Amino acid sequence: MTARVSETAILDELEGLRALARSLVHGDAEADDLLQDTAVAAITHPPAADGAMRPWLATVLRNRWRMNRRADARRLAREDVVAGLAERGEERGVEASIDRARVLEQLSSALVALDEPFRVVVIRRYLDGQTAAEISRALGIPAGTVRWRLKTGLARLRAALDDTTPRWQRALVPFTVGKGALAVKAKTSLLWLVVLVVALVSALVVYLARGDDPPASPTASGTSAERAVVLRSTPATPHAAGAGSAAAAAVEDPLPGQGKARVELVPDSAGGVSGRVINWSTGGGVPDAELTFTGDAGAVTVRTRADGAFELTPEAQGRYVLTAVSAPGFLPYAPELEHSGVHAFIAKHRAVRGLTVFLFPAVDYHGKVVDARGAPVSGARVRLLGNGSGEQELEKLVTEWTTDAKGGFVFHAADDAVLEAVRGDQRGWARLDGNVAITKQLEIKLGEAAARDLTIRGRTVDERGEPIAGVLVRAFPDDPPGKEPATPRSPALATSGPDGEFVLEALDRGAYVLVAEDESRASLTKPGVRGGTSGLVLALDRGQSIAGTVVSSGGEVIPAFTLLVLRRDGIRRELVMARSLVEPDGRFSVHVAPGDYELVASASGWAPSEPVQVSAGATDAKVVVTAGATLRGVVVDKASGKPLPYARVMREGPGGGASATPANAGTVTRDDGTFELTGLRPGPVSISVGAGDYHPRVEAGLVAVEGGTLGPLTIALAKLAPGEQPSLELVGIGVKLAPDGDALRVDLVFPESGAAVTGVLPGDRLVALDGVPITTLGFDDAIARIRGTVGTTIAVTLVRGAQTVQVVVERKRLRA
Repeated sequence: MTARVSETAILDELEGLRALARSLVHGDAEADDLLQDTAVAAITHPPAADGAMRPWLATVLRNRWRMNRRADARRLAREDVVAGLAERGEERGVEASIDRARVLEQLSSALVALDEPFRVVVIRRYLDGQTAAEISRALGIPAGTVRWRLKTGLARLRAALDDTTPRWQRALVPFTVGKGALAVKAKTSLLWLVVLVVALVSALVVYLARGDDPPASPTASGTSAERAVVLRSTPATPHAAGAGSAAAAAVEDPLPGQGKARVELVPDSAGGVSGRVINWSTGGGVPDAELTFTGDAGAVTVRTRADGAFELTPEAQGRYVLTAVSAPGFLPYAPELEHSGVHAFIAKHRAVRGLTVFLFPAVDYHGKVVDARGAPVSGARVRLLGNGSGEQELEKLVTEWTTDAKGGFVFHAADDAVLEAVRGDQRGWARLDGNVAITKQLEIKLGEAAARDLTIRGRTVDERGEPIAGVLVRAFPDDPPGKEPATPRSPALATSGPDGEFVLEALDRGAYVLVAEDESRASLTKPGVRGGTSGLVLALDRGQSIAGTVVSSGGEVIPAFTLLVLRRDGIRRELVMARSLVEPDGRFSVHVAPGDYELVASASGWAPSEPVQVSAGATDAKVVVTAGATLRGVVVDKASGKPLPYARVMREGPGGGASATPANAGTVTRDDGTFELTGLRPGPVSISVGAGDYHPRVEAGLVAVEGGTLGPLTIALAKLAPGEQPSLELVGIGVKLAPDGDALRVDLVFPESGAAVTGVLPGDRLVALDGVPITTLGFDDAIARIRGTVGTTIAVTLVRGAQTVQVVVERKRLRA
């Protein structure tokens, strides 16, 4: 008979999967449920003793999570385990139970004695399960004020309990996190998850015991008791986080978000990755951010210190995926399981230092629902339909709201999110576009419209027709070129189950482009799929690999980069993959369908590489980044000349990649409005500049030289007038262009622009600029060449029907 792993060994190993469980569900209470379900399954059907148990348990845990998503079986699972506990007679002693009861009694007294306005927000958050946004609406105060009152209220409760009851933390030993590892004994802690559900105030007790600040806008799920936090991932130790305490002074970054990663030899270490989590809006470090990395041996969670620094030093080498990044007051980076675009490779005796990870602040947006006449609509139901990025899937944001008496609601969402409002038979939609991001105001107008309640159903299979589980399927609106829909259409996403089946929801009758992605296969794109389709089969094959290295022009290995893989179709380039890699050897390997591609690598502090043309199957592609040029300047208020801090300055050019590690991050201005933008590729340069409450601007007419410095440049932004919508200020010929074979198609001509005056028409095809063919320039270089200085001209060669037309067009200042 084959020897089986003991129950104790299974429970010991499950302790190491706590971070993985937290990355899959909404909070610690649901993570406890998932670990519990995994324990039951593993103990009932234990693996063979001679196998690798941690990867086996991780697979069991993921399968349990997928099953739980399809059926609400957690309640029955808890009852089964509780029954099993009763049979085994494992229970705490009477004295320990009395200690816990006393703690709850003292906490209740401290809560009642807590001063207002702190008591009401603590009760609403931890006893009533309301989010910060819901409390904000109910009390009529900003969500930021709610979070401050929660932080202050919890601090006062901790002080009150510490002064009156020195034993209160000892009574909660099962909750305590030890230095470097969980202090809970693995043999009994997991089983205690199902019986240590304390009534009414358990979640609050744990937050007090940990001494953490409350999350900015956590998702409520279940009752107050079910939100109890029992096991936590270990925070970074002083060694893991770097020298100094959590209260150490913040690091001053001379080039916010543009530091170069490097490889460091660490002979006495197993290797690792270190860097900083920084605020996208300010460039400052994000303290107390949690990063969860998942590998074959399980998941590891580390926490940043006061300056945003973190260090990952797992025991096992190999590949780790950045599964989630979260911090109070920020939108989480939490894509679907196994579909993160950020991969790190841990190599023995080598560490990658200087990785930059971005988080976006959870900005309070103010929505308003109005009827056809513009009157506010109260009691309207608003829901977030999605934004296509899929980066808040494992850690959900609040996705539903109800408008108040003035038709208003406060929400958090990522850029390009689409929101739907419904009141009776009236519906409306709006997108969180660039204008909303600046004004923080979104309006949804209701009218007669069909419900978007259709689905697309199908299966994902391999070459043999066998189902493939865990495939990420996205549906993007397939609108005709140059034709904007009357109301914004939202994308949708779903992950295929064990039988390969997927369901995309909240769709209309229009056409969609479906993209199916799997880590070990070539992605599949299927256009023209209409809402309401069922029985669809998406067959993914293994494809072919493209492998190579990313190095500098001097031969230096680039250990952290974002690789863009673009399919070539004439001048058009379709992004088929964006992968951020942390690899001490600078190597990459991706799966693609047969065909021709271009590779572009971007790395922090370096200029993006020139496109490298390869075909599927290439094994020795070499992608070279250069130091590029540096632009120095200052951003000021146009009216007063005062410097504008925290304005974002970015090069115009290809983007892509995960929001945590984007290919084109740019930088932000300092307190005095100055900035340095490094890594500008030689040739014509145009940059975009934006700041809150100001009209954004594109600055062009610059030419970069390798190793050179541009500037100093003064960029003046015009402030928005009250109620004014932002418009983009730029210099160009005044056309909206789209790739069309070997040319650029004119989709729109701006009135009174140089193109309009010269007679350029929609439908014209640009084939050359200043005599240089568009096929030679490429899309991005062509756009950069069209940009320029007011009053200068450019020679444009057009094809109109069967006729070739040459015109000289003046560049003018435009507002788009």
